[in-house]
Amino acid sequence: MLRVAVVFAALMILQARPSIQHRIVSVENELRGRKVIVHCRSKDDDIGANIVDVGSRFEWGFEPNTFGKTLYWCRLAVRDRRLSFDAYDGKTDHLRGHDVRWLVREDGVHLVDPDGTLVESFHREWNKLWVDRI
Repeated sequence: MLRVAVVFAALMILQARPSIQHRIVSVENELRGRKVIVHCRSKDDDIGANIVDVGSRFEWGFEPNTFGKTLYWCRLAVRDRRLSFDAYDGKTDHLRGHDVRWLVREDGVHLVDPDGTLVESFHREWNKLWVDRI
């Protein structure tokens, strides 16, 4: 009976402390003179659409799935351009540390390593829409 009590107490202590798994994803607007609409979601969680001013960022935090199946994707919109990308993929991004940072630029969106360098293999380009106004 004492063992059960000790195990229960240990589980309660582990449950009460902050998670070391917490992740933060940020999308920063580095466009020249244009706001960007950022709409991010996962299978279970719709973060919603947010308007991000020039020089500002939108970010959210979450606890990833224990089995590495967490996936958040975002859609960006600026005037006549659209872009979709996987903002966090538990299969690969768990190796990047607690923060995943994206920069929105004229040529698309770029993943940034923790040391500040751009990861070109994770660059996504804009899709141009053939309409006058949206």
